[in-house]
Amino acid sequence: MVAALPMLLAAAAVLVPPQPILGLSLNDGGTSSSRRTRDERFVILGGTGRIGTAVASHLLRRAPDGSRVVLVGRDECRGRDAVGEVLDENPVVARNGGGDDDEEEEGGGGVVVTFRKCDYRNYVELREVVSGCTCLIHVAGPYLDENPTPLRAAIDDPTCRAYVDVSDPLEYIEKSLEMYDDAIASGTSALLAAGAFPGMSNVMAVEAASTLIRRRGADGEGGAVRDVRFNYFTAGLGGSGDVNLYITNLGFGEAMSQYDGGIVRPFEALSGSILGRVKFYLDDSEMSDRDESSSSSSSSSCGFGNDEARSRVGERTVFAWPFPEAATVPAELGILGGSSAAMGTAPDVWNDVLGLLVAIVPRALWRSRRFSKFIADFSRPLVRATDALLRLASPDGVGETHAMRVDATGTDGCAVSIVQAHESFRRCVGQSCAEFALDLLEQPCPGVRLPEQRYRDDGPRGKIIERLTSTPGTFAYTGPVSVISAPPPSELEKALEKAKMAETKR
Repeated sequence: MVAALPMLLAAAAVLVPPQPILGLSLNDGGTSSSRRTRDERFVILGGTGRIGTAVASHLLRRAPDGSRVVLVGRDECRGRDAVGEVLDENPVVARNGGGDDDEEEEGGGGVVVTFRKCDYRNYVELREVVSGCTCLIHVAGPYLDENPTPLRAAIDDPTCRAYVDVSDPLEYIEKSLEMYDDAIASGTSALLAAGAFPGMSNVMAVEAASTLIRRRGADGEGGAVRDVRFNYFTAGLGGSGDVNLYITNLGFGEAMSQYDGGIVRPFEALSGSILGRVKFYLDDSEMSDRDESSSSSSSSSCGFGNDEARSRVGERTVFAWPFPEAATVPAELGILGGSSAAMGTAPDVWNDVLGLLVAIVPRALWRSRRFSKFIADFSRPLVRATDALLRLASPDGVGETHAMRVDATGTDGCAVSIVQAHESFRRCVGQSCAEFALDLLEQPCPGVRLPEQRYRDDGPRGKIIERLTSTPGTFAYTGPVSVISAPPPSELEKALEKAKMAETKR
């Protein structure tokens, strides 16, 4: 798998040639009170999980009246609980359509939510569930070592017009991109890795890079992008559920595929390494000025929450994790230098514990599903206790705070940075995934793409950023801000050199 990862460049450039989307005119954003009248049928694989219910809750607020949201899972008891949870969160717009999705209700308006039992790995069952839907949303992770059969089912179904997932393994993404021509032929608009990170972060990286190029070009300095950095923070599990522990552990066994010297390279010994500290806010001393030439209609005039991000998130320790955007976004932008992707959690001791475990446990063990699941199960009680303490200490009583910082640096060292933060990682992922799905239905563009490809042009990108950053719970979005410099995590260079040395010894 690792040897094949550099071929992602060819997959991105050849299988998915740049498609002009400049003529798209996106509709209103996430805060609009008007509701459309065209009904849709959304099927959510993994709908009984924490991310799945967050997707459903946002769809119930934003989908057209008369739409149906079908939560798909393997456990009927969890299915009933999930439907009840979504209904409780949305008492005004939601209706319970009964336990069986085949039992249609008439009249009443609003959006209907139901449960359907299915093991999506059984293709026959999957095709039955997908039949008749207009949008398939796949959030049933982990995706590692899986095949993109849900995307195949969406393409093969004559009524399914849109597909969205939150996939992160590069191999899974690469297999999905190979279905580009089939999606064109079927009229299916598919978007991969479309959550918060990856997803929103990819779009923000393109926004930062585009602003950098435009600004430096206007100053006569040239506009090449040298480096792109992605840094994320989530308090505890961020409300995403126990499966996120398992997914994180599995990632420690995977290579970090990122840019170094303008080419993509897999670093086997980098994932899980502590990379040092990152500020999830913009310092007054580092800001040159707010960029007035941003492509996003909301970026320069509606930036908000930097001070709140400083007080609620501040500076955090991060560790390397194999997020795909460290490879795919630089490929789209054609950067000349390096990229990196890292995340951190709270309390800070968890970062140190994870770093120690990764340092002493062989990579082969982390790749083992049995071992990674054992570590996740073993640590679950302590993690849940920590999450409870985070809720008590949180000013919003949620304790699921999420933040991201994306930096694009030019060849002259000047940079553009964007900070975004939300009260809940779980809700941010769900809201982002739902907004991407609605955008695909409203502005179809058949094919299989990543967010940085679909939103490469200014117009569509500005509209989707407005939608993604106006969702309930978002407490910070600075927009693209010109900074004197955007240094990488404080210990990145040391960790990278260590990983390179490990490669030479193999």
